[in-house]
Amino acid sequence: MIKLMSVQDGGQVPELRCRTCSVAETEELARLLAESLVPGCVISLDGDLGAGKTAFTRGLASGLACRGSVASPTFTLLMEHPPTPGGLALYHFDVYRLEGELAAESFLDLGFAEYFDSGGVCVIEWGQLIESVLPAKTIRVTLSCGDNDQQRDVSVRWPGGESHVAGLAARVLAWQSRQI
Repeated sequence: MIKLMSVQDGGQVPELRCRTCSVAETEELARLLAESLVPGCVISLDGDLGAGKTAFTRGLASGLACRGSVASPTFTLLMEHPPTPGGLALYHFDVYRLEGELAAESFLDLGFAEYFDSGGVCVIEWGQLIESVLPAKTIRVTLSCGDNDQQRDVSVRWPGGESHVAGLAARVLAWQSRQI
């Protein structure tokens, strides 16, 4: 079951911390987050290899009502997931293979920053590699492995998103109550 660990708001960037116990729960948490997303949202996904970034993105795509399956775009850098009627497009980047200190410059040279204003939602795996070119309001999601192979600790930080973080917390609690 998704466990709500903490919600912080106030003087800091609003943050929600959860623990998931399966890939399905990690996807469900992302689906719940997607309910608050609007065109132009940018999400930076960070965490070690195998921490669940692509699973999280699958949940976002489901929550945004995107067509097609989601896989890591590691070798293509970008996968576009068009929306179904009433959904939002998802632009799924994986910048892991961009050149170290030049990653942000490469991202710009490839024209990828134009997607930030494309009317969809951008999710960027390994977003910390291009931190300097991300919009100030970028939502930062960090996933880390927990005590076993399935468990993940997830942090969602949303600058200026106090009501969105509170809404996500409420949706997590409602989801928990339906699982009992």
